[in-house]
Amino acid sequence: MLYNQESENDCSLERVQYGNITSLTGFLGGIEKSDVPFVYHHLRKGCILKLNAITGFDNRHLMFGVNYGAYRIGILNSSMARRIQELEIRGKIYRLTISNIVREKYLPPTAIMVELECESDILNKVA
Repeated sequence: MLYNQESENDCSLERVQYGNITSLTGFLGGIEKSDVPFVYHHLRKGCILKLNAITGFDNRHLMFGVNYGAYRIGILNSSMARRIQELEIRGKIYRLTISNIVREKYLPPTAIMVELECESDILNKVA
Protein backbone atom coordinates (compact mmCIF):
# COMPACT_ATOMS: atom_id res chain seq x y z
CA MET A 1 0.00 0.00 0.00
CA LEU A 2 1.34 3.41 -0.99
CA TYR A 3 0.09 6.46 0.92
CA ASN A 4 0.94 10.11 0.54
CA GLN A 5 -0.59 13.54 1.06
CA GLU A 6 -0.49 15.79 -2.01
CA SER A 7 -0.24 19.49 -1.30
CA GLU A 8 0.13 21.36 -4.60
CA ASN A 9 -2.85 23.69 -4.41
CA ASP A 10 -5.24 21.59 -2.39
CA CYS A 11 -4.15 20.52 1.09
CA SER A 12 -7.18 18.23 1.34
CA LEU A 13 -6.15 15.80 -1.42
CA GLU A 14 -5.13 12.38 -0.17
CA ARG A 15 -3.75 9.57 -2.34
CA VAL A 16 -3.74 5.85 -1.52
CA GLN A 17 -2.66 3.03 -3.85
CA TYR A 18 -3.69 -0.62 -3.56
CA GLY A 19 -2.18 -2.88 -6.23
CA ASN A 20 -3.12 -1.33 -9.55
CA ILE A 21 -5.94 0.90 -8.20
CA THR A 22 -5.21 4.48 -7.13
CA SER A 23 -7.62 6.29 -4.83
CA LEU A 24 -7.71 10.09 -4.45
CA THR A 25 -9.89 11.77 -1.82
CA GLY A 26 -10.83 15.44 -1.63
CA PHE A 27 -13.58 17.88 -0.64
CA LEU A 28 -16.32 19.14 -2.94
CA GLY A 29 -16.62 22.86 -3.36
CA GLY A 30 -19.74 24.95 -3.81
CA ILE A 31 -22.12 22.76 -1.82
CA GLU A 32 -23.67 25.83 -0.16
CA LYS A 33 -25.02 26.94 -3.58
CA SER A 34 -26.07 23.49 -4.78
CA ASP A 35 -29.10 21.19 -4.61
CA VAL A 36 -27.79 19.46 -1.45
CA PRO A 37 -30.66 20.72 0.79
CA PHE A 38 -33.14 18.91 -1.47
CA VAL A 39 -31.31 15.58 -1.70
CA TYR A 40 -29.02 15.27 1.37
CA HIS A 41 -31.21 12.64 3.03
CA HIS A 42 -30.41 10.29 0.09
CA LEU A 43 -26.62 10.81 0.21
CA ARG A 44 -24.61 8.00 1.81
CA LYS A 45 -21.02 6.82 1.83
CA GLY A 46 -20.37 4.85 -1.35
CA CYS A 47 -22.98 6.57 -3.56
CA ILE A 48 -21.72 6.77 -7.15
CA LEU A 49 -21.62 10.29 -8.56
CA LYS A 50 -21.73 11.64 -12.12
CA LEU A 51 -19.55 14.36 -13.60
CA ASN A 52 -20.62 17.12 -15.98
CA ALA A 53 -18.03 19.28 -17.69
CA ILE A 54 -18.54 23.02 -17.19
CA THR A 55 -17.24 25.06 -20.10
CA GLY A 56 -16.77 28.78 -20.62
CA PHE A 57 -18.15 30.95 -23.40
CA ASP A 58 -15.31 29.88 -25.73
CA ASN A 59 -16.04 26.14 -25.11
CA ARG A 60 -12.85 25.81 -23.08
CA HIS A 61 -13.16 23.35 -20.19
CA LEU A 62 -13.19 25.11 -16.83
CA MET A 63 -14.22 22.55 -14.18
CA PHE A 64 -16.45 19.58 -13.38
CA GLY A 65 -19.85 19.76 -11.72
CA VAL A 66 -20.68 16.75 -9.53
CA ASN A 67 -24.21 15.36 -9.70
CA TYR A 68 -26.16 12.81 -7.72
CA GLY A 69 -28.78 11.75 -10.25
CA ALA A 70 -30.15 15.01 -11.67
CA TYR A 71 -29.14 17.08 -8.62
CA ARG A 72 -25.95 19.19 -8.59
CA ILE A 73 -24.21 18.65 -5.26
CA GLY A 74 -20.98 20.57 -5.83
CA ILE A 75 -17.91 21.36 -7.88
CA LEU A 76 -14.86 19.08 -8.08
CA ASN A 77 -11.60 20.55 -6.77
CA SER A 78 -8.96 21.50 -9.35
CA SER A 79 -6.48 18.72 -8.49
CA MET A 80 -9.04 15.98 -9.01
CA ALA A 81 -10.40 17.69 -12.14
CA ARG A 82 -6.93 17.67 -13.71
CA ARG A 83 -6.54 13.99 -12.85
CA ILE A 84 -9.91 13.15 -14.46
CA GLN A 85 -8.96 15.05 -17.61
CA GLU A 86 -5.75 13.01 -17.83
CA LEU A 87 -7.70 9.77 -17.33
CA GLU A 88 -10.22 10.69 -20.04
CA ILE A 89 -7.44 11.57 -22.49
CA ARG A 90 -5.78 8.18 -21.86
CA GLY A 91 -9.11 6.32 -22.00
CA LYS A 92 -8.81 4.95 -18.45
CA ILE A 93 -11.79 3.84 -16.37
CA TYR A 94 -12.55 5.74 -13.15
CA ARG A 95 -15.28 5.99 -10.52
CA LEU A 96 -16.27 8.89 -8.27
CA THR A 97 -18.05 8.05 -5.00
CA ILE A 98 -18.90 9.75 -1.72
CA SER A 99 -16.30 8.85 0.90
CA ASN A 100 -17.52 10.93 3.85
CA ILE A 101 -20.28 13.40 4.73
CA VAL A 102 -19.74 15.97 7.48
CA ARG A 103 -22.98 17.10 9.11
CA GLU A 104 -24.83 17.62 12.32
CA LYS A 105 -27.85 15.47 13.06
CA TYR A 106 -30.98 16.48 11.10
CA LEU A 107 -29.15 19.24 9.18
CA PRO A 108 -27.79 19.40 5.63
CA PRO A 109 -24.09 18.56 5.21
CA THR A 110 -21.43 21.20 5.81
CA ALA A 111 -18.85 19.27 3.75
CA ILE A 112 -18.76 16.29 1.40
CA MET A 113 -15.62 14.28 0.66
CA VAL A 114 -15.43 12.34 -2.61
CA GLU A 115 -13.14 9.50 -3.65
CA LEU A 116 -11.80 9.02 -7.17
CA GLU A 117 -10.73 5.43 -7.91
CA CYS A 118 -8.86 4.67 -11.11
CA GLU A 119 -6.38 2.29 -12.69
CA SER A 120 -2.77 3.17 -12.05
CA ASP A 121 0.14 2.74 -14.41
CA ILE A 122 2.46 1.29 -11.76
CA LEU A 123 2.36 -2.20 -13.30
CA ASN A 124 3.17 -0.81 -16.75
CA LYS A 125 6.18 1.06 -15.34
CA VAL A 126 7.54 -2.03 -13.60
CA ALA A 127 7.15 -4.38 -16.56
